[in-house]
Amino acid sequence: MGVGTPDFVALDWNGTVVPVFGSPPYAGAVAVLQRFQALGIPLFVVSHATQKQIADDVARTGLEFDGVFGCSEKASILSDLRALHGFGWLLGDHPADFRAALEVGMPFIQARLAGQALFGGCADSFEQWSEVPQLLLAASGPDG
Repeated sequence: MGVGTPDFVALDWNGTVVPVFGSPPYAGAVAVLQRFQALGIPLFVVSHATQKQIADDVARTGLEFDGVFGCSEKASILSDLRALHGFGWLLGDHPADFRAALEVGMPFIQARLAGQALFGGCADSFEQWSEVPQLLLAASGPDG
């Protein structure tokens, strides 16, 4: 992908795409994710859950992703995604998401869909999914 378009997007699940397991996706999330797919941007769920928990809940929503990973530690999966796909972003709502992104040198955008305060040192955030395309598609590549 060109500068300004990520090669992939990784997403936390609970608190980012859905409020909690069993809930419908946040307003606007489906449309934004479908737009990214239409642009050919691979999407991956990387969530702190068992593989079965996250796969079952993702399937329940009807959303399709290029990969769904339930894990206890996100950094190794994010590192593998970077090695396979190049420059990507992580969207998440928890300090552990931010730490994992920092650990692998991956840009992070904080989901503040429940009004959370911005994490110190976080590059950017969104309070509505409608903000996400502008944040990701206007972002520059890894060199600036």
